[in-house]
Amino acid sequence: MGDPLVPGHRYGSGAEELWALVVASFAGWEQRVNEAAAAAGLSPVSAWTLVQLDPKAPVSQKELAARLRCNPSTVVDPTDRLEEAGLVIRRANPGDRRVNVLMVTAKGAIVRKQLISRLLEPPGAFRRMPAGEQARFREVMREALTGSASDPDRRGGRAAEPKGSKRLRPWRRNDNLC
Repeated sequence: MGDPLVPGHRYGSGAEELWALVVASFAGWEQRVNEAAAAAGLSPVSAWTLVQLDPKAPVSQKELAARLRCNPSTVVDPTDRLEEAGLVIRRANPGDRRVNVLMVTAKGAIVRKQLISRLLEPPGAFRRMPAGEQARFREVMREALTGSASDPDRRGGRAAEPKGSKRLRPWRRNDNLC
């Protein structure tokens, strides 16, 4: 790594350096979110809220709050802004009329798709990475985040290991990632 994340610090382990590299890879994330939100005419919070809504599956504000890992009262303001912009509507849940669900409008689905496209555009370094290395990196990250290898049917079998590489042990679910 050219410039260390923490100047003057020597990494105490390979895992610590790996974590620093992951953190550094997200250095531009906040700017990317801000720019994508501004292009859509939304605040960053409202933009991320819209991204977390599936146009095909209405959800309650309580479910949305769980998805966003926040208090349900916190989602009121961004969902109000999304509703005012015509990107979502609130309707009574047909299964429980005491609960309102959020539904993405046709306009909201278009804006959401544009946001996702901007937010998930891979950096140049990832696009230049050979397909086999991309597949292996995805697998390692998936294992690190979930604690187990992904479903072989979903990923079409294990990607070929780069020549001379050694298979990393799968992380256990109780490994602390932070």
